[in-house]
Amino acid sequence: MTVLFAFNLGSAQDEQPTMFSVHTDNVKFDMMQKYEQLAKQLKENCEKYDIKDINWTAITVEDGRYVYVTPIKNMADLDKNSMGDLAKKMGEENMGKMFDEMNECYDSHSDAIVHLSTELSYIPEGYSTKGQNHREYHFLYYAPKNAKEMNVAMAKIKEMFKTKGVKNGYEVYHSGFGSEESYYMVAIAGDDDLAIAQEGKENDKLLGDEKDATFYNLIKLTTKYDQVEATVRPDLSYYASEE
Repeated sequence: MTVLFAFNLGSAQDEQPTMFSVHTDNVKFDMMQKYEQLAKQLKENCEKYDIKDINWTAITVEDGRYVYVTPIKNMADLDKNSMGDLAKKMGEENMGKMFDEMNECYDSHSDAIVHLSTELSYIPEGYSTKGQNHREYHFLYYAPKNAKEMNVAMAKIKEMFKTKGVKNGYEVYHSGFGSEESYYMVAIAGDDDLAIAQEGKENDKLLGDEKDATFYNLIKLTTKYDQVEATVRPDLSYYASEE
């Protein structure tokens, strides 16, 4: 299961990237401290050598996953050697040693592509995730035969939120290349889990009884549901300087 995201959707949606490369390291609990030190070392070296044309948002998940999310324009971007400039400036041997030490901290990792659905995301006017680093992710898995019906059901929920004037938004992502199962992921941002829970209660009151049937029409199409808590990590994220 792939987890993301952390981008601030306070600006116009058409300015946002819609395709993302997601790398996940399944870090062993007893190696987390060492892994974080190395992850910070990687960021610091990118800053030190002013590495361009690369950026990632780091997210940690409660079960030990460290997720790195990078916007891409197309699949061809995956063929680029994103660490080539760092290897040249830092030295291939030094960079290789750093990554070898990181590899000792986990026994498995994975890569996948995910897509932001601006059509299904609900971003009311004035809504922003800036400064809100807690994430609640809802994964809705479905059989390929129900793809069209799932899309319609997701759109109905967005329409309901808009009609009722819900203030806080959510982002919707769809599985892509590298995912074993088809799913939609709904990302909710907040200051912490309590803040998200409180907003959820307020939404329930605003949506009223109508929400039950609307949500059921979606849930009945799913084959599996997962909820995951995660934290955006600015201290492990890197954004190339535009200067």
